[in-house]
Amino acid sequence: MTKSVRQTKLIVDLDAIFNNIVNIKKELGDVMLLPVIKANAYGTYINKYLEIFHKCDINYVAVALVDEAIELRNNGYIGNILVLNPILVEEVEAVLEYDVVINGCDLDMLKYISNIAKREVKIHIEIETGMTRTGVKLEDLDTFIDEVITLDNIVVEGVFSHFSSSSKDREYSLLQINKFEEGLAIIKHKRINIKYIHMCNSGAMFNYKECRYNMVRIGIMLYGYYPSDKIKNYIDLKPSLTLKTKINFIQSVKANTAVGYNKNYITNKDSIIATIPFGFADGLIGLETGEPYVIINELKIKIVAICMDYMMIDVTDIPNVKVGTDVFIWDNKNITVEEVAKWCNGICNYEIISSLSERIPREFI
Repeated sequence: MTKSVRQTKLIVDLDAIFNNIVNIKKELGDVMLLPVIKANAYGTYINKYLEIFHKCDINYVAVALVDEAIELRNNGYIGNILVLNPILVEEVEAVLEYDVVINGCDLDMLKYISNIAKREVKIHIEIETGMTRTGVKLEDLDTFIDEVITLDNIVVEGVFSHFSSSSKDREYSLLQINKFEEGLAIIKHKRINIKYIHMCNSGAMFNYKECRYNMVRIGIMLYGYYPSDKIKNYIDLKPSLTLKTKINFIQSVKANTAVGYNKNYITNKDSIIATIPFGFADGLIGLETGEPYVIINELKIKIVAICMDYMMIDVTDIPNVKVGTDVFIWDNKNITVEEVAKWCNGICNYEIISSLSERIPREFI
């Protein structure tokens, strides 16, 4: 692969991620950590850097897609991989070839696999408790289990569900827990030996400690970001990502000069406008001009215009600025991912980092 020369970079601090995993595992004790590394590990690309898994003694991970599992196998990962999304017929051959564990909530799919598989396929049964996304409904679970246990080569290894509002709506979350417990009771009544039970995600890990069971799925916290401010009181995490670029053009302009599409900004005095090679095609969809800023030399610099590949910033009063000067989109000190998220229509930190474009090089340190 050709090394990128682009100077816009997402810098990934592997020591920070290691620190976060150590602290999470320490908090969980005997409960197993299931790292969620879907969507290129939330945009960090540590799924391509397997040393972190070996160093942290991680032998079970979760992804969303079969393709993500295939990539892990091709990169040399030999541990267990759970594909959280239900699979399609076209993906079955790859599931068998690459030995992955699947979401077992589709009975017709399980029957199909049972008929063609020549070895055991492990499944985790998802119970639908309130996301209305995927999973077996509680009223169908008894019959579902009766049929599953008759299928050859289908092994029920785990049972799981997913919170809808683990960081916000406690009443609804408690209803989900009750539904999950009802589902577990039905399954246990069938005398099935379930190895893994998991419902908690990052947001639920501290809000609902009683639901840690023997496995917890952790995504955003691996990378050093909190699902809510409340969680900061319970565990120390180190932000692992810094997004930076460099000024690639500077020009002096007169007062009343239009800057950007649709005359987005009009200078109110003679000004110096710098251009940085980061635009909405790189991510941060929904970012508007006005309040948002970037950091140069520890100072806040107003963003005055945004294009597909560029942003324009007003550096009139900023000393020692030239082509090649570093610009931080976030540096975790003067500006955080959470601040940027608020500017992008108030979305979450994990939405920001997971939506960063593939054309941004990732640099591991």
